[in-house]
Amino acid sequence: MTVYRRPDPIPLRSATATPRAAGLAPVRPEPDSLNRLVARDIFLAIVGGRFPAGSILPNEHELAASLGVSRTALREAVKGLASKGLLETRRKRGTLVLDREHWNLLDAELIAWSRRDNGARTSRELWEAIGAVQAPLAADLARAGHGVAVADAAARFESAAGAGERRAAICQLLVTVAAAGNPYLRALNAAGLGNLVKDDPAFLDAATGRMRGEAVRSLADAIRERRPETAFRAMQRLFSKDEDALAELVGTDSRGARG
Repeated sequence: MTVYRRPDPIPLRSATATPRAAGLAPVRPEPDSLNRLVARDIFLAIVGGRFPAGSILPNEHELAASLGVSRTALREAVKGLASKGLLETRRKRGTLVLDREHWNLLDAELIAWSRRDNGARTSRELWEAIGAVQAPLAADLARAGHGVAVADAAARFESAAGAGERRAAICQLLVTVAAAGNPYLRALNAAGLGNLVKDDPAFLDAATGRMRGEAVRSLADAIRERRPETAFRAMQRLFSKDEDALAELVGTDSRGARG
């Protein structure tokens, strides 16, 4: 005879104090799925070093009690984290925390959860990753000689009346450059840009505020005139925080390349 076990109620709240695993506290209600909230808190515990790579998570009963949720909710959260490459459940061994190299770092939820830990660092690292991807893509686009859309974005950037228009113009330019490149690099570029636009437009505005219209135009000229090395350097300098590098790009780079 098959016996069906009724799942625990969700959420499970206990009136008595329970031991807490690795300092985890009961999940507070928020306008989100309970399973995702549980997954987020476990993720933050992992990146915070409470559950290091190679360690085994506390047993299901202890972890569910620490978070103040049912084991059903916990299991769904663990499944979600496993699908993102953070965890691996092994029979008779428990749930293993995997090395970061296995994580899907471009997953939108992982990026959003990382912001709760250190939003400024997350934005900076995303921007640096976008810049690193954009330079070789700009060179590839220059070899192909397709610069009309980039030139349009550059003109839009130069004529932008405010931060919002500048942000939209630079995103148009970067997406246009990425559209002609490796699909995996495009995905990285889109994930990073999309997150900054959605979750930290202030950072994006500050970054684009350092860019000069002349520098963007120099990049567009290099792509249109099929000068890949110049386009590569121009994109690198466009992402640079160094004002001298930007001044060099505006004042000498295009003239030197043409000569």
